[in-house]
Amino acid sequence: MRYAIEFEYIGDGFKGSQFQPDERTVQGELNKAFSVYFKEPVKIIPSGRTDAGVHARGQVSHFDISNNIIDIRKAIHSLNSLLPDDISIKDMIEVNRSFHSLKSAKYRYYQYKIANRLQRSAFDRHLLHIREELDLDLMNEALSLLVGEHDFSSFKAAKTNNPAKVCNLYYAKAKRDGDYIYIDLIANRFLYNMVRIIVGTVLDVGRKKFTPQFITELLKSKDRTKASSTVSPDGLIFMFVGYDDISSHNLEDLIKNPPKLKEQLLKMNYLAIKEA
Repeated sequence: MRYAIEFEYIGDGFKGSQFQPDERTVQGELNKAFSVYFKEPVKIIPSGRTDAGVHARGQVSHFDISNNIIDIRKAIHSLNSLLPDDISIKDMIEVNRSFHSLKSAKYRYYQYKIANRLQRSAFDRHLLHIREELDLDLMNEALSLLVGEHDFSSFKAAKTNNPAKVCNLYYAKAKRDGDYIYIDLIANRFLYNMVRIIVGTVLDVGRKKFTPQFITELLKSKDRTKASSTVSPDGLIFMFVGYDDISSHNLEDLIKNPPKLKEQLLKMNYLAIKEA
């Protein structure tokens, strides 16, 4: 039997989401708790990896077990009692074997939240704090130049060996709400550190260190050394992963009202079919 889970976590206590021997990771904690509960080895397959310190609100994974009948409501409650306080299962759905949390994903949504004020707040523990004034119009002009399918080599961590470079960025926009700035990014995929390098560069545009047109030069150069530094993971949240056709959504509405995982799986025929 195959199941999909939707879960959330606070990332600053983990060495990233992907399993690493002798390190505390999200996948490692999930594997351990699920194996204890189901009394068999269970490997959680996530929709993608997040770096150390990055949080998630709507991460999705799938797993396979031999047990044919489980009480999902009881399983969620019991698994959350086994998991540490910084991880929580939100939902569990039986799916068919054609569903793969990573390979079936069509788009991913990240949000970076910044506290933009002179003094820090005690409640901003998981945010990046920027004291200087930022020009939001310039930042949005720069972000608009990133939208589309591009080689994002200039926004890819130099230390990664993954040869993949091209991503399709569907949405990139910054908005202000009081003392907070939110940078929303939706793409079919993201490269290692891509969001954090984009945010660092766009912040320098907001500081007027660069003009927005510098983004076009960066994309053409394919040179990581010309982009700004990688900002901290504080404030970066993996909001959700999409399994339906993104062209069927108004992206502004998608951000305000994320689709329910079960609704997406139903639409794409990923739910398990019960025999009569």
